[in-house]
Amino acid sequence: MLNTFLFFLSILPCLIHAQSVVSGPFQGHTTAHTTKVWFLGKELGNASYKLTNIADSVDVQMGSASSISDFCFKNTCPFKFDLSGLKEMATYRLEIVSNGNVISSGKIKTVKNYDVDDFSFLIGSCAFIGTGKDKLHKIWNSTRMFNTLADEQSGDFMLWMGDNVYLMGNEIRSRSKTVKRYVKVRQHNKLNSFMKKKFHYAVWDDHDFGPNNSDGNFTEKEKSKKTFETFWQNPNEPHSNGIYFSFKYADIEIFMLDDRYNRDDSKVNKEMLGRQQLDWLKIGLTESTASFKIIVSGNQVLNQYDSHESFMQYENEKDELFGHIKESQINGVLFFSGDRHHSEILRKQEAGIYPFYDFTCSALTSWRYPWRKLFKEGKNDLRVGELLLRHNYAVVSITGVENNRELTVTFKDKFGKVLQIHTLRQQEISY
Repeated sequence: MLNTFLFFLSILPCLIHAQSVVSGPFQGHTTAHTTKVWFLGKELGNASYKLTNIADSVDVQMGSASSISDFCFKNTCPFKFDLSGLKEMATYRLEIVSNGNVISSGKIKTVKNYDVDDFSFLIGSCAFIGTGKDKLHKIWNSTRMFNTLADEQSGDFMLWMGDNVYLMGNEIRSRSKTVKRYVKVRQHNKLNSFMKKKFHYAVWDDHDFGPNNSDGNFTEKEKSKKTFETFWQNPNEPHSNGIYFSFKYADIEIFMLDDRYNRDDSKVNKEMLGRQQLDWLKIGLTESTASFKIIVSGNQVLNQYDSHESFMQYENEKDELFGHIKESQINGVLFFSGDRHHSEILRKQEAGIYPFYDFTCSALTSWRYPWRKLFKEGKNDLRVGELLLRHNYAVVSITGVENNRELTVTFKDKFGKVLQIHTLRQQEISY
C-alpha cells in the first residue's frame, strides 16, 4: 500500500502538468485543397502536427504551431494553423504531437470541388452554455441540442449566426474574463463533439460583442474583435473595421455581416453596417454570379416591429441596399438571421423587385419566450408558416440543375424532429 502511495506521489507532477488537447481540433474555412484548423491546448507552448491521407498513407504533411499566448486562460491556450496542398474529397488523420508523443488524433476532411451539385449546410444562433456558477443561470437551457447536431448526417458546414458565446457581467469589459468564458465554453463536451464533426463559420451579435443591444460606441470593441478572431477560423484577412467576410461554396455565395462594430444609433441617420461595409456588400453582390446570394446578419432584416432590433430600423442603409439590388437587377438575394430566440420565415414584397425572404433561426440552447405568440408579433403579417418557439436549428439544402436550383430550409428541434420545411425556387427570387 505504501509503495503504491509513493508511486502515485512520484507521478503526480506529470499528471498535473500533462500536455493535452482539451478542445478540437476543428476545421474552419475549408475548400477542396485547403483548410484552417483550430484547437485548444493545455500546458502547450508549441505543438507539431502530422497529417496523413487515410486512403494511401503516402500523402503526408508535417508542421508546427505556437500557442496564441495573449489569449490563454491559465495554462490553456488556443492554436491555429492553415493547411494547403490537400487532395480533393480526402480524409486525413491529424495527429497533434508534443515532445514526441501523440496527444490528439482525429480526422479532418476536404470537400468536393463543387460546381452545380446537391449539398447542404447547417445554421443556428443563440447558444448559451453555462460555465462554473453560471450553470445555475438559466438552468432550463438544454445542451442536448449539440448531441443532435453531432449526429446530424446532413450539412458540410455550420453557420453560427451570432450570440455564439454569452459574455456576462464583468466579462464584457475584461479581456481576461472574456477569454476565460471562451475557453470554458469550448471545453463543453457536447459542443466539442459537434465542433469536430463539421467545419465552421461565425459572425457575432450583441452577446459575443458586448452589452445587450450594444453598438459601435462600446469602448471595448477592439478587445471583443481580437478575441472573436482568435477563437474562430473564418476565411480572408480580418477587416480593420469589423468581422464581416464572404465565401463561395459550389454555386452559392454567403456574405456574413457584422451588425455591431460600426453600428451607431446616435446619428440622425443612424447606421448598422457603416459606409465601408455597405459598399463592400454592394460590390460583392454586383460581382457575384452565384445562384443564391445569402446575406447573414445577427439581427433580423425584414421584421418591422419597433420593439426589437431589425435592419428595417436603419432606413437609409436598408433603402440603399434594397435600391442597389433593384437597380442592378441582382438575382437570388435572400437573408438568414438569428437573435430573436424564435424561428420564423418572413417575406416582404418590395416595389419593382422580387420578394425578399428572411429565414430567422434561433435559439440553439438559449432561453425561449413561449408567450410570444400571445402578443402582436404572434401574428406578423409578413410571416410564412409558423412561429417556432422550441430550441431549434436548420438544415439548408441546395438541389436541382443549373439555372433551376432550389433552396430548402428544414427547421428541426433539439431531438432532430422536423418542425417546418420551406422550399424557395431560384426563379422566385430572380428577375
